[in-house]
Amino acid sequence: MLAISSAAGASDHLYTLNGTLADSLGGPALVDHGGSLGPTSYSFGPNQGLTMNVALGGVYTIDMVMTFDVHGGWQKIIDFSNLALDYGMYTVGNQWNFYNVAGFSNNALDGQPARLTITRDSSANVTVYLNGASMGGFVDSSGKANFGANPANFFIDDFVTGQREAASGNVDYIATFDRALTADEVRAGVSPVPEPSSGVMLGAGLGLLALLRRRVARI
Repeated sequence: MLAISSAAGASDHLYTLNGTLADSLGGPALVDHGGSLGPTSYSFGPNQGLTMNVALGGVYTIDMVMTFDVHGGWQKIIDFSNLALDYGMYTVGNQWNFYNVAGFSNNALDGQPARLTITRDSSANVTVYLNGASMGGFVDSSGKANFGANPANFFIDDFVTGQREAASGNVDYIATFDRALTADEVRAGVSPVPEPSSGVMLGAGLGLLALLRRRVARI
């Protein structure tokens, strides 16, 4: 079981995807594009992802547990430009990549859930975490990871490549914060998950606002 707590904030959002696309914290519901909402997660085919109609701007944290069924070429995870430009967060082969700025050597495993966390602070520093550990980061001087007024699109490829760079999978939850969580805060949310009954606490010490439980496979 996975237990999640989210801190209060002006633009915080928590999508449990437990049979609903609603925001547990009262914001706009996610918009789905043809995937399948189950009792504990949302499954999608290529470009059957989700849109979050909230302007996250340039300072934020996005945290999710996601799975791609099979890793191959470029497969988009997060689009920042309302599908107008090619850059964004991807997997490519079995590695992670923020195109066209930084690649990360950590393995992305077929059919295995991974907790992906991206933060961007007020100095445009972007850090990408996998299962609570930093994979690396970059200074986003060109604003490629700044949403501005754009919505956040998940698992939907941009129109520049004809939406060819997309894949099937599922997402267990999506949480966002209106600030960049520190490395300690991100790390506090991860512990080994040897069995489905084990617990993981996200945002420990930030203050409990919402508590939910769901199954996750071994990471």
